[in-house]
Amino acid sequence: MKVRDLMSYPIATVRPEAMVLEAVKRMAAEKEGCVLVARDGLLKECLGIVTTSQIFLKVFSEGRDPASIAVTDIMTAGPLVTIDLDATTREAARLMREHNVRRLPVMKDGALVGIITSKDLLLCVE
Repeated sequence: MKVRDLMSYPIATVRPEAMVLEAVKRMAAEKEGCVLVARDGLLKECLGIVTTSQIFLKVFSEGRDPASIAVTDIMTAGPLVTIDLDATTREAARLMREHNVRRLPVMKDGALVGIITSKDLLLCVE
């Protein structure tokens, strides 16, 4: 099976100048566990990723105000581990294990076109 068969699109994004509170609201609205940080909303220029885990560890657990912290202060900055649209799901699983990540931005010709998660890969097990 190919990554293109399981990836999610559209992708939840926020701009780098966004505050963490905006990222939280976007994740809640999209029912996603992460947002990609992209300049000017352009999906092809991915600067990093912010996950719910990062928000809990770097903001809430420290009692910080999510409305006053920029996403760039807590995001995992690029270059991110990515995968090609036409790669196999086996390759996606290998990359996730090798780099200890649960989400891979999906690329086609250098442009961001989707995201595949460890949850998505569980669909292959059926």
